[in-house]
Amino acid sequence: MEPSIDSGASLRRGVRESAPTLNVRLSDADAIPFPTRTVERGDALYCAGEPLRSLYTVQSGCFKTVATYPSTDDDSAPHTQVTGFHFANETLGLDGVCTSRHESDAVALETSVVRIMPVGILEPLCREYAAMQHELLAIMSAEIVRASRLALMLGTMPARERVAAFLLDFSERLEAGAASELLLPMTRADIGSYLGLELETVSRMLSKLQREGAIGLNGRQVRIVDRAMLAHH
Repeated sequence: MEPSIDSGASLRRGVRESAPTLNVRLSDADAIPFPTRTVERGDALYCAGEPLRSLYTVQSGCFKTVATYPSTDDDSAPHTQVTGFHFANETLGLDGVCTSRHESDAVALETSVVRIMPVGILEPLCREYAAMQHELLAIMSAEIVRASRLALMLGTMPARERVAAFLLDFSERLEAGAASELLLPMTRADIGSYLGLELETVSRMLSKLQREGAIGLNGRQVRIVDRAMLAHH
């Protein structure tokens, strides 16, 4: 029997209340002098279809990953979708582990610095150091959980809840943890693409959350005023 609306709401509350944060970092690699690279705003760190050569830890800045899907209509342009945002201490490039080729473009949203970890070096390191192997598996698991949460959000949550959940997730993933003052490096169009919403809907929901007293807005600056109200679905 299909779940009722009330049971679905209970499921979402349970996921929200029990879900741990997914801030997993590859700390065992900190002592290894991996090279770094600066990526200017708007430039790609890697593109879909390129061979997987390295994994990347974001040291500063922010990236979005964008996937391109063919249109069902031969006369239409391919569809692009923002599939994720990646902040400091998070790992990029895991989309290429399965096929040895990247499935998306990784584009810098601001001038960013990444640490380059060649997979040819990581593999023997993981075999030698069990802790590093465990951390890498934990990072991959966190990406799977984050994708599952996004699927749950897109499949069950109305627009207000999607935008509120996005702001809470962004806040919790900042290095300081649960920050109340946010400067959004992505555009509202990027947020809409990620959440499956139109640009106008994102703007409308942000204004609604401001009227409710959950957040304060000043351009790209967002201040979380009432975290409990923001989390209330």
